[in-house]
Amino acid sequence: MKMTARPSSKGFTLIEILVVLLIVTILAGVTVARLPTFSRDAEFETETRRLQLLFSMARQESILDSTEFGFRLTDEGYKFLKYDDGSQSWGDAESPFQERSLPDGLKLVIEADKDDFSSLGENLPPVLILSSGENTPFRLTLQSLSQQTSKTLTSEGYGEFVWDRQ
Repeated sequence: MKMTARPSSKGFTLIEILVVLLIVTILAGVTVARLPTFSRDAEFETETRRLQLLFSMARQESILDSTEFGFRLTDEGYKFLKYDDGSQSWGDAESPFQERSLPDGLKLVIEADKDDFSSLGENLPPVLILSSGENTPFRLTLQSLSQQTSKTLTSEGYGEFVWDRQ
């Protein structure tokens, strides 16, 4: 009786290759479909950090330089204003407080209590950051329209600016 060795297979069959390609394609499709969600989430978190940092920097600079800052919403986003003692008027603040546009899908809503500062004049920005360390008590809500989430930056007029998640 003669024994013949059966040749061993040293490759993949066409079916095995097609199954692996199908699995990789499905995984890639799921990952790519979720990328805009990650991007929008990152923009929301970046904007929350930026706003808190800018408000804190404006407070510190107003105390150090004895100047007043204001904050106002614009059609596209928001801007900080700086009070000019010489002209007795509000002007746009320079970098890093320049006017900024919000990314698509984000919206800002502001509620400010200006009663305490009504004696300072008319046409004031909704939020004032004074050289005395005080500011207008306010609630600034950043909404992500696509994520259905929001955070509110609050201040009672003294102390730190704090985010509350809603």
